[in-house]
Amino acid sequence: MNPLKFSLVTYSLIFIVSFLDVLLDWQGMGHMNTHTYVEILLGLLALGGFTLMLYWNIQQSRKIKTMHETLSNTEKQLSESQQQAQKLMGEFSKIIQNQFDEWSLTKSEKEVGLLLLKGLTLDEISTVRETREKTVRQQASNLYKKAGLSGRHELVAYFFEELLVY
Repeated sequence: MNPLKFSLVTYSLIFIVSFLDVLLDWQGMGHMNTHTYVEILLGLLALGGFTLMLYWNIQQSRKIKTMHETLSNTEKQLSESQQQAQKLMGEFSKIIQNQFDEWSLTKSEKEVGLLLLKGLTLDEISTVRETREKTVRQQASNLYKKAGLSGRHELVAYFFEELLVY
């Protein structure tokens, strides 16, 4: 049992026991005395505690509901943003492929170009493509020549400078 439910049950029992005790004392004595007033006070305090705990529980439930709604909205926005990012990455990839086609790159030069844009070194590209570094170096050189670029930095700048906001 969680602490809140335990508290609510405890306050309820204290109130009920106090109320019954007051009724029995009153029936037995036929009048009110200090003992009866103390029991009434304890019963009212228990009722007050129960009311406060119930109010607090309702408030917490509302906060939790609001947090769940906020989380749900945030997850929805994140999903939409991820979908938009995927769409943009797909479009950007098409732009790169179209430009590679316009430069008349071979399949190997296109692969090297993509790996260069991803930031891999010539050695890493040769490992990934299972070719010699000299071959990758020659393919990169052919790519730069066909594109009219002087090197990797100009290749990256060609595609990414339009994405940068000043």
